[in-house]
Amino acid sequence: MPLRIEALGPAHRRLLADFENQHASLVEYLKRFALRHAKKDLLARTFLAIDDASGRPRLAGYFSLATVSVDRASVERQPNLNRLARFPIPGILLARLAVDARVQGQGLGRYLFEEALGLTLQLAKTGPAAFRLLVTDAIDADAARFYERRGLVPLAETYPCRMVLDLLPIVGE
Repeated sequence: MPLRIEALGPAHRRLLADFENQHASLVEYLKRFALRHAKKDLLARTFLAIDDASGRPRLAGYFSLATVSVDRASVERQPNLNRLARFPIPGILLARLAVDARVQGQGLGRYLFEEALGLTLQLAKTGPAAFRLLVTDAIDADAARFYERRGLVPLAETYPCRMVLDLLPIVGE
């Protein structure tokens, strides 16, 4: 499946209507709020995975990134983070990641996660702001297992479950 990643913009509106996912909240966010959050409110930026294989562009999945602070007390069981000063820890929030129901099981979720992580690491290495964590809120147990396989550690046992990835070992000192 040849994919291209593009930041959501007004020209993508027609692609959003056909998106399907088993979690209604992920579909609703994309269709009702993602463009507004990116262009008007500056709350999150959404990136689309567009499939051009059929000759007509089709939305295969998306992810949204925003900023976040994690309460320092919530990471006390994480040895590397427990040594930090008692202030909130800044991070990038992988606010949403969703794959269209018709193409699930083809590795697109992993691809989208890697794209989100790549953008996050690029910002961590060269961006004007510093942050330590990649953070997400797993919507259910399946999502938590998906993120755990990618190195994120759960901070709770209820869903949505906040999960974090310490970026320092990846970015370097």
